[in-house]
Amino acid sequence: MKFKKSFLVLLFPVILMNCSDQDEDFYSFEESATRLLVAYSAKDAECGSNRQITSFVPGRTRKKDVDNCVLSIAVESCSFWTQAGDPVPFACKAIEYRLK
Repeated sequence: MKFKKSFLVLLFPVILMNCSDQDEDFYSFEESATRLLVAYSAKDAECGSNRQITSFVPGRTRKKDVDNCVLSIAVESCSFWTQAGDPVPFACKAIEYRLK
């Protein structure tokens, strides 16, 4: 019985640490919007096009999701970027966000 109590006492902090959101893992709305706008602008300048972002991510976003989107935009070819009806990479469409 003593082992069970010790186990629960040790397990509780581990669960709490895993359930908490680390602020350093997330960009604010402003940070993510700025990074996405800069990525679009850089690709437009490189390709001589005028694509515009039609919607923003409405909350806090994981840094890795936004960074993957920015990298995906950067590696797209100019021919695809200027000729495709919707050149937005899947990595950008799959950005998860949190409203809190």
